[in-house]
Amino acid sequence: MEISSRSNGRSMLIVLGLTIAAALISGGVAFAVEGQEGVKTTPVLTTDSTDLKWQDIDDLPPGAKVAILAQSGNWSVARVKFPPHYVVPPHSHPNAEAVWLISGQVGFGFGDKLDKTGPWLKPGAFFALQPGGMHYVWTGDEGAIIDVQVSAPGGITFANPADAPKKK
Repeated sequence: MEISSRSNGRSMLIVLGLTIAAALISGGVAFAVEGQEGVKTTPVLTTDSTDLKWQDIDDLPPGAKVAILAQSGNWSVARVKFPPHYVVPPHSHPNAEAVWLISGQVGFGFGDKLDKTGPWLKPGAFFALQPGGMHYVWTGDEGAIIDVQVSAPGGITFANPADAPKKK
């Protein structure tokens, strides 16, 4: 997917990241969730986020939560919840991802320096992100929930290694 530099800011914002959740996929098995070795694939039907089992995300700064919605072969779909005033520092992923903003609002940008001047994305925003692009995401007063579909292999590389959460 090619995006002109003129529309880069607004269109790329939609990438949101969440990208973030893609950071969570490890190997091809599951998102890096605290205390989770693997996820079994079962049929999923959810009407809202209250009936999901939320877990901490080891590969992101503290506060983000994930619930695996589906997983099969080399792809996963996860719902990711960001608290108010949350920031995922500049990072990249080796895998492709598709992101949908479910609720709340997020800001999203590109590059290896955090710059929270971009427009807010609203529910319904969608973006497909190619592997390797450096990006970041932040939330405002209400936090946000996104759905992220990622393919293996996964992982996350922070622009500044000091931004990577310490492993337990």
